[in-house]
Amino acid sequence: MFKDTKALVKQLADTAQEPLHTFDEVIKAKPEVLVALAALHVIPIALAIVGTTEIITTHQQLKMEKERTKQVKLRANLGCGHHRHHPHHGPDGHRPHGPRAPRLLAEAAEV
Repeated sequence: MFKDTKALVKQLADTAQEPLHTFDEVIKAKPEVLVALAALHVIPIALAIVGTTEIITTHQQLKMEKERTKQVKLRANLGCGHHRHHPHHGPDGHRPHGPRAPRLLAEAAEV
C-alpha cells in the first residue's frame, strides 16, 4: 500500500515539475523568446502603473475643483460686504425700525 502511494506521489511531483523543465528547455533552445516574454509581462505592469497614477491625479484635480467651487460660492454669498438676503429684512430690503413698521400694523389691522 505504501509503495503504491509513494509511486503515486513521485509521479505527481514529476508531472508538476514537467512544465518547468519544458519551459527551461524552450528558453535554452530559443533565447530570443525570453525578451518577448519579458515584454509581455512588463506591458500589463506598466499599464497598471500609468492607470493608477492617472486615477490619483484625476482625484486630486477633482478635489481642487470642488474646493475652488466652494470658495467661489462663499465669495458670491459674501459679495462686497453687503448681505443681500436676510430673513429679518422687510420686503423692500430695508430693516423695519422700531417694534413694528407702521405699514405692517396697518396690514395687520385689515386682516
